[in-house]
Amino acid sequence: MTKTHLSPDDLVRLRQLLVRRRDELAATISDNDPAQRQTTDEPEAGDMAEQIIEQDDALRAVAFDKPLLADVEHALAKLDAGTYGLSEVSGEPIPLDRLLAVPWARRTLREEAAARK
Repeated sequence: MTKTHLSPDDLVRLRQLLVRRRDELAATISDNDPAQRQTTDEPEAGDMAEQIIEQDDALRAVAFDKPLLADVEHALAKLDAGTYGLSEVSGEPIPLDRLLAVPWARRTLREEAAARK
């Protein structure tokens, strides 16, 4: 197991944040699954446009949430492996404040900013 700069209490707190986020994302994805949103009723003409807009919004949410869910699950796997909290780029510790804000962060803020340039 890799030595981390995070205390056991920090790790417990961060795991709780990640698990909560994973569960929220999974529920949102499930709720927006087009297969589960189908109705057997024939929509009226005015309802058809509203239904199309709702389906489009649901598809956008799933398109955003699925990659985020993968990042959260990746962070949980790193917690289990003992490599959580270290940058995947440099191996440097990711500051606790950043992890509290973005528990699935894969790199330091400086590295993230450099990657966006």
